[in-house]
Amino acid sequence: MNKFFVLIIVFALSFGSNNASKLFPKNKVIIKNSLNRSDDILTIHCISDQDDLGIHLVRRSDLYIFKFGDNFFGGTKFDCKLSHGVGFKSSVTFTAYKEDPYFYIKFGDFTFWDAREDGIYLSNEYYHEKFMYSW
Repeated sequence: MNKFFVLIIVFALSFGSNNASKLFPKNKVIIKNSLNRSDDILTIHCISDQDDLGIHLVRRSDLYIFKFGDNFFGGTKFDCKLSHGVGFKSSVTFTAYKEDPYFYIKFGDFTFWDAREDGIYLSNEYYHEKFMYSW
């Protein structure tokens, strides 16, 4: 029993070390502004139950990237609101990332969202490129 307890302590402490980031890379959500007009700024606001990532302004062809680890007990979910246009009146709110419901913690997963004139497209390990949401 003592060996098991020591193993648990070592494993828990490794999450804070630099080597742990290589062993357990963080998940990544990438959002790109692919709107046609160069002066069309994309406003991004992403939140989870535990984090509010704030409001970010992304210029045409630029990326907004955030990294995170899945919750050990499940439930990691990030909802994002994207807005653009005159007065930021064109907007959509969607779930940008949701942890697997089968208690499967992901490491190094990435999700790529592309904001275009007609809406939001998704690319990840399951979809090469798929239209998901209209403005």
